This record gives sequence, structure tokens and C-alpha cells, in this order.
Amino acid sequence: MHQITDIVFFPDILKLPKSTLKETCTDMGLDTSGTAFDLATRVWDTINTGDRDTLGPCRNRLLAGKTSVTWFKIENEGALRGFKGLLEGLTRSPFEHINEVMPSDVTSEPVLIAASLGNNDDEIYLRYMYNSGNRREVNGTSVHIVPKCEVTTVFINLQTDIIEVRTDSRSANNIASHIARLIGQQVTLEQKRILAPYGNNVELIANALRGELIDATSTPEFIFEDFNEQHTKAIIDILNALNNFFDEEDEAELVNNLRQSSQIFGEHLLTTPFVALILNGMERVGLRVNEGDLRGRPLYDTLRPYLQHQGGFIKFNHPVNGVEKSFTVRVGLTSDSIYFTTPATEEVIEFVRNQVII
Repeated sequence: MHQITDIVFFPDILKLPKSTLKETCTDMGLDTSGTAFDLATRVWDTINTGDRDTLGPCRNRLLAGKTSVTWFKIENEGALRGFKGLLEGLTRSPFEHINEVMPSDVTSEPVLIAASLGNNDDEIYLRYMYNSGNRREVNGTSVHIVPKCEVTTVFINLQTDIIEVRTDSRSANNIASHIARLIGQQVTLEQKRILAPYGNNVELIANALRGELIDATSTPEFIFEDFNEQHTKAIIDILNALNNFFDEEDEAELVNNLRQSSQIFGEHLLTTPFVALILNGMERVGLRVNEGDLRGRPLYDTLRPYLQHQGGFIKFNHPVNGVEKSFTVRVGLTSDSIYFTTPATEEVIEFVRNQVII
């Protein structure tokens, strides 16, 4: 029966951080000089001869890394519990054999090429291959269309009815649908919403991860279709009046400017906070900090009540092999996925899954 190291392919090795590749080359007694590609090639040439146990120290990184993760829930409780046995009963069990597919035969329809056990009998990993598009390869006077074959990972805990697909959200839907068809019964598959259970408030996800919100993308809460250039000028005049007051401390001039500008708004100022008026006409508002948390910053806290989150970046710490490390994820509203911008490990993905999804 396959273990994780048995279903690793060259693209997985290429995606490892250079520091991990150097450590692996050191453990294997290989040359540690050169680029990341050089290191990955040496590692692959070594393990491709069959000696894959040497990948053990980086086992928790092999199928993780920088990746987008989408989760699906099978509403039929317990539908996944017999899934492992179903795969084992296939003519060529993916737990025992690698399905070698020729690139020319790969289409956008995902193909299961291998499977392995996880940390226990309730956890399995599936490897899928699919064509993510085609590229032109020019050779002299001829042009060839070459498919771009992607190999991606699915993690399944057979007891939770959760399917975790580690690829872009569009391809993730195709792969989840393929798994539902493999189960062979009438199952209801639903993509897990990321932000919706948190009221589309990315701050609450940051809290769940015990992290910092370092970047937020939002849309204005209010839209005023009857806004015109006169209203825009009035807002600018109000802001300039406030700025001039701190320079000149002329209170009478400030009050006069505010009254003149406020008359232009009429009922808008009676029903809408001034900050919401400032945001009118903005399709998207993005705020970011280099250090610390956006929350507590004057501009963000002032604008936040009048914005609807569309996504954001969250930085959090999590121990890896006993050492506290920093990780960053991007949460997307439209894709309903989480992208690990920092190379993740299995422990980190599990932490996010348990804190946010389950």
C-alpha cells in the first residue's frame, strides 16, 4: 500500500523551498550547490530509482506548499466511509499502482493517477492529473501545441465527509465532482463557504487563526447614484477645511466652510454618515500594513463600518517541528478558497482546516 512518499512526482519536488531541497540533498549525500532546479533534479534522480524513504524528513511538505485549498462537504452523512474500499477494489488499485497517463491523452477531465494512506486509516491522499490549458512550442518552422499537465492533491478524512482539494477553485470543482461520481450513489456535494459563516467578516477568520489582518479588500456599503461633481467638490472642501484648521487654528473659518459644504448635500448628511459619503464612487478599497495588524489603525477603523469585506491576507504563527513559524494566507470571497502564500506544511493546513472549516 502506497505511502505519501510513493505518490510524489517531479513537480512536487520542484515546488519545495530551496532550503528544504538543500537539507534533503545534505541528508542524501548529494551536492548542495546550484539553483533550486538543480537541487530538485538531483533529489528526483535519486528517489526515482526507488529509494524514497530518504524523503521522510520533508514528508509533511511534499503535498502541501504554496497552494490554493477549497473544501467540499458531502451532505449524505457517512458516504465517504466506504470510499477507500471502493478504490482498493478497482482493477488497478491506486493504492498499489501509479496510473501512467500520456500527456497527449490528458484532457480537462481530471484523472485519478495514485492514492496513499495518510497518518491513519481514516486519512487518504489522492493524486489527480488534468490539462490546465495548452501552450505553443515553436521549433524552427513548425508550431506544436503542448498540453500543460497539472498534478494536484486531494486530502480526505473518511470520518468527516470533507473533501479538501488543493488547486484552483475551478479545477477543484471538477475534481470534487469526479469523486462524487466515483462514490456511485446519489450524493449532494456542496462547496464549503469560507467567509459567509463569518458574516463576510475576514476579521473573524483572523481571530479564529489567532492571527493579524495585514491586508483587506472591500467594497463600499453605500452607493449613491445621484452623486455629482458638486457633491464631490463639497467633500474635498470639507476635508481641506479640516486640514487648514490644524494649520491655522481658525475655528470660525472651519465652521463657515463646513456649513457651506453641508448645504450642498441636503438630506444625504441627515441619513448617511460623512465617512460613507467619502467612499462613494469607489468600486474597491484596499488597505495594507507592512507590520502589525490593520485593526487599530485610524484609517482602517474609521472606514471599516462602511465597508464590505471581499477578502484579505492573514498572518499567523504555528509550530512546525517544535519551532514557531509565520504563515500568510489569502482568503477569497468569490472563490471561497484559502491560498497559502507561504509554503505550508500538512500541520499548518490541518490547523486552518480545523479552525475555519470544521
